[in-house]
Amino acid sequence: MKKIFTIANREFRAIVGTKAFLISLSIMPILMFGGIIAMQLLQERGSIEEKNLVVIDHSKQLYEFLQSSAEANNAFVDGQAQKAEEEAKSASEANADTTADAKADSKDKAESTKPTSSPRRGPPTSSKGTRFVLQSINPDEANEAKMLELSDQVRSQKITGILEIPADVTSSGAVKLYSEDSGISTMNFWLTDRINDRVKKLRFESMGLDPVQVQQATQPVALRNLGLVQVKSDGTVQAAEEKDSMAGILLPLFVMMLMFMVIFMASQPMLESVLEEKSLRIAEVLLGSVNPWQLMWGKLLGCVAGSLTIVAFYVVGAYIFAVQKGYSDMIPLHLIPWFIVFQILGVMFYASIFLAVGASVSQLKEAQSMLLPAWILLMSPMFVWFMLVQEPNGSLAVGFSLFPPATPTTMVLRMATGSTVPTWQLLLGVVLLVAATSGCVWLAGRIFRVGILWQGKTPKLTELVRWAFTA
Repeated sequence: MKKIFTIANREFRAIVGTKAFLISLSIMPILMFGGIIAMQLLQERGSIEEKNLVVIDHSKQLYEFLQSSAEANNAFVDGQAQKAEEEAKSASEANADTTADAKADSKDKAESTKPTSSPRRGPPTSSKGTRFVLQSINPDEANEAKMLELSDQVRSQKITGILEIPADVTSSGAVKLYSEDSGISTMNFWLTDRINDRVKKLRFESMGLDPVQVQQATQPVALRNLGLVQVKSDGTVQAAEEKDSMAGILLPLFVMMLMFMVIFMASQPMLESVLEEKSLRIAEVLLGSVNPWQLMWGKLLGCVAGSLTIVAFYVVGAYIFAVQKGYSDMIPLHLIPWFIVFQILGVMFYASIFLAVGASVSQLKEAQSMLLPAWILLMSPMFVWFMLVQEPNGSLAVGFSLFPPATPTTMVLRMATGSTVPTWQLLLGVVLLVAATSGCVWLAGRIFRVGILWQGKTPKLTELVRWAFTA
């Protein structure tokens, strides 16, 4: 055991004692979640974009309404930009505390002055950071030559798009938008929202219906998603609390991505360590003092210790962030022990595969193709994570959680949704993962003893199987 812990101590220091480790700790979250933060910052601080739209209104009922809506939207956008400029100017003259209060007050005022409209399920009426400039042309002039001319203007970016409104738009006609923007652009959302509002009102008027009464009659019934009633430690009954839909999606995704990052950051050094020792002939000296299984277990224990360091760093960072943002009550404390258990087993499972691959090749580029199946197995729950979140106790989720390569990430994903995962499934998942890990460690040790001395061409899969099962 002393030899194993000596090797583990050396591997742990090799993992956490480098500048690359510290840099990767900060870079990995940025790579995984930085896009979300970047989009929010760009939306808040982005410059005002102008959309020039040519409208061909065959119905002669929507253009004036769209023009007035565009003017109202542009006035709101310009007002928001002016307020943001005034806030930035005042922030440069005030101290940090005063600046924070000023931003909160100005944000409340901006929300109170924001144009309101009737409740809807679609996109909001105003488009933050986007101005719309509309111009109308006579529908009689909208022949093929004119449409080609306008399309060329779109291609040369003189205008943004062409909106063609049919004469029967209030019955069943479809509005056509010719542009190079995507189907989820701001312009698409804004036009869909405003056109539908206006057409609904015109339909109500033609049928002699009161829009207010129709809105009241068609008001959807809210469905409150609650947890379960529980019994407190003092015996009193605790009422069910309302669930946060976004937290039910983002929290499982965060936990699964954290598990993936830990396994990746802890397992990759194992491959590089074995390749280095093999190329420098260090492993041959080590095998003179320890057997392959002691060397394997020492490396794996050092790998686990390094992964626990990564988990501690991210968990503490996430907790501090949650406390600062007021989300500390959303942290599933009951999940942490199980997360650590499955994280340790997951790291050992994949690290043993990395060790076996590292022992069987001579260069890092040769290992990439051999590691691809392992990465596919590890990432398989990410391909269907949304389906797993929707039905955390469904047959698909249960099947993935009892499939050892996917067990670590799937189990913590299911538990993070707030659903009660049966204890027998958790224990069975642990047993299956321990058995699979033990098998991988045994196979890795068998491959290691032959592969560490292997030079030349990359061995085939059949040769690896022969190394593992021959005496």
